[in-house]
Amino acid sequence: MFGWEFPPFKAGGLATATFGLVKGLLRQGVDVTLVVPFQGGADEPSGMRLVSAPEFGSRLRIRRIASALLPYPGAAQHVADDERPGAVAPSAVYGPNLLEEVERFTDLASDIAAVEPHDVIDVHDWITFGAGLRARDVSGRPLVAHIHATEYDRSGDGANPAIVERERAGLHAATRVISNSHMLARSVIETYGVPADRVDVVHWGIDRDPGGAETQGLLDAKPIVLFLGRITRQKGPRYFLDVARRVIDLEPDARFVVAGDGDQLPDMIDRAAELGIAGRVLFTGGLEGTDVERAYRMADVCVMTSISEPFGLVALESVRVGTPCIVPRESGVAEVLDNAFKADFWDIDEMADTIVALTRHPALHAEIRERGLSELAEPRLTLDEPARRTAEVYRRAIMNGGIR
Repeated sequence: MFGWEFPPFKAGGLATATFGLVKGLLRQGVDVTLVVPFQGGADEPSGMRLVSAPEFGSRLRIRRIASALLPYPGAAQHVADDERPGAVAPSAVYGPNLLEEVERFTDLASDIAAVEPHDVIDVHDWITFGAGLRARDVSGRPLVAHIHATEYDRSGDGANPAIVERERAGLHAATRVISNSHMLARSVIETYGVPADRVDVVHWGIDRDPGGAETQGLLDAKPIVLFLGRITRQKGPRYFLDVARRVIDLEPDARFVVAGDGDQLPDMIDRAAELGIAGRVLFTGGLEGTDVERAYRMADVCVMTSISEPFGLVALESVRVGTPCIVPRESGVAEVLDNAFKADFWDIDEMADTIVALTRHPALHAEIRERGLSELAEPRLTLDEPARRTAEVYRRAIMNGGIR
C-alpha cells in the first residue's frame, strides 16, 4: 500500500482515513506493507528503512521514505514560497517542488516492489498513483486505486493540468477504483471516463470513542461553534465566517473557533476583521493529537462549509464525542450519516438558523447528540465494514488479473 499521509505526519483527513483502513484490514487478517513519505529531519533518520509497528504486531510493516512531500502547506509556508525569487508553485494548494518529490517517491517504488512480497498494490490519490504503476511494472500484481478527492475537488477552476493527467492515468490503469462516496464515484465516472463497472464505493467508518462522550460545551453560557479543517478553498472557510456574522446578529454571546492551517488563513483573519467579528473568532492554527479531540469536545456545534467534500471524516469525529454537526448536503458523509443537519454550503441563512436552533433549544441538541451516538454504534460505520469491503475489492482485483 502506497500512501502519502500516515500518523504522526499528517496534513488532513487522508492520514486518519489511511490509519483507520490499515487498522481495519489487520482485523480482517490482511497483512499490510505500508509505504509512506516522511519529512527529512524528523525523528527517524533520513533514507529508506523498515520500521516495526508494535501496536499492530508483525502483520504490519511500514517503509518510510524520506521526502519533502508537502501537499497542503500552512499559511507561513505558503507566504515563504511566494517570496522566493522566481518561485513557481504548481498551485496555491500545494507546496514547492511537489511534482519533483512525487517523482522521487515514484522512483523508489520499483525497488520496494521487487523485495516486498505482495498480492495486490493499493494506492491513495494521485500522489501515489505513479508509484503504484511502477510497482505493477515490476510485479505484475493488480492495482487498486483509492480516490479520496479529485484535483477538481481541491482546486476547482484552478485545477493543475499536470495533476489532472496523473490522476486520469492512474484511474484508467487501475484494475479496480475505490471511491469513498457515491458523489465522488459519479465525478470519477463522468469527469475522467472511468467505466462504472470498475468503480466500487466504500464509505469510511470510525472507531468508537474510547474516552466516552462527555462534552465540555457551554450551552448554558456562551455557545461555541467549531470549524475544523484545512483553511483552503475546498473547505469553504469564508462561508463559515459569513455564517458566524449571521449567528452573532441573533446570538451575540456566540463564539467561533477556526481550527486548522492553510494558504487562506491570512485572508480569513482579515475577513473576520472586515465582518466586525474578529473579537468573536479564535484562529487556533493547526491542531494535532489530543488537541483535536479537545476542540470537538468543547464545541456545542461543529459546522462543515466545504465547497466540495467527497466524504468528510470531521462529521464522524464530531458526532463520536457527542457534538452535533452540520454537513454539506452534497457531501459523502451525508450519504451515510442520518443524524446530522444537512445544508447547502452556500446557504448562509439555513446554516445560521440551524446553529441558533441547536444553541437555543437544549432538548433538540440533546436529541441529535444521542441519536448520533447511537448511529455511530452501528456496524456499518465502524472501521471493520470499510476494511471488509476493501478486502473484497482486493479479492476481485486478484481474480481479474494484474496488468490491464
